[in-house]
Amino acid sequence: MLFRVKRIAWNVAAVLICVALAVPFLWIVLESFHGADVFGPAFSAFRPTLSSYTFVFAHTQLPRQFVNSLIACGTAMLISIPVTTMAAYGYSRIRFRGRRLLFFGVLVTQILPATALVIPLYKVWSLGHLFSNLAALGVSYAAFNIALGILLVKNFFDNLPLSLDEAAILDGCSRRQVFWYVLRPLVTPAIAATAVFVFVNAWQDYLLASSLITSSSEFTVNVGLYAFKGANTTNWGAILATSVLVSLPSILMFTATQRYFVRVVSGGVKG
Repeated sequence: MLFRVKRIAWNVAAVLICVALAVPFLWIVLESFHGADVFGPAFSAFRPTLSSYTFVFAHTQLPRQFVNSLIACGTAMLISIPVTTMAAYGYSRIRFRGRRLLFFGVLVTQILPATALVIPLYKVWSLGHLFSNLAALGVSYAAFNIALGILLVKNFFDNLPLSLDEAAILDGCSRRQVFWYVLRPLVTPAIAATAVFVFVNAWQDYLLASSLITSSSEFTVNVGLYAFKGANTTNWGAILATSVLVSLPSILMFTATQRYFVRVVSGGVKG
């Protein structure tokens, strides 16, 4: 009986937490269909309209900004996934002097806040003439997320028994073949989870994009979202509609890879 009561209490608490997290997003979705009258009477009749969405697509650069964000996020994923996977394999399977110290140094980079690195990045971008370069912005996103990716994938490699490597080597496989044909398929959940983490972190970035992108034609969605706030007026209907649209890619990516996150949270593959 006590176990059943605890189980019910945990379930009720989980439901309450989910509702508390979902209510703000549901409010944004509903208010985005109110048009310009976002802050109208609380109990007025709900007459949904697509005027805010029509305005966003017809009078803003949101479609172009979506493409810009996809270019930057795609570049970050293309760079970070192979780098994190191979680095995690090296830290987990290859024994070399200074391995733990080097791995600790990689993790320490996560302690530094992005705001502390904006000025050095700005100097580097200035010397390399990289401003308003979406591919370069993607490289910076990858650099900020590689340490987390290495940690996630290494955890999976650590849970794989060394007997897999030894058996493959006895069968004539090289280290490259062991990595690619034997171990890589087994760490697919961690690779997929890392890809989503990189994408979501890059997609929701505002600080780096606003600092390193100076041309309005190369703005990402989050920088473009700030343009709806004027000196005297603010188009709240357009802000809410854009916020809903901007959140969709992250929601779709997480939904498509949700089963991989369960395995990542549970601690990887058990040998």
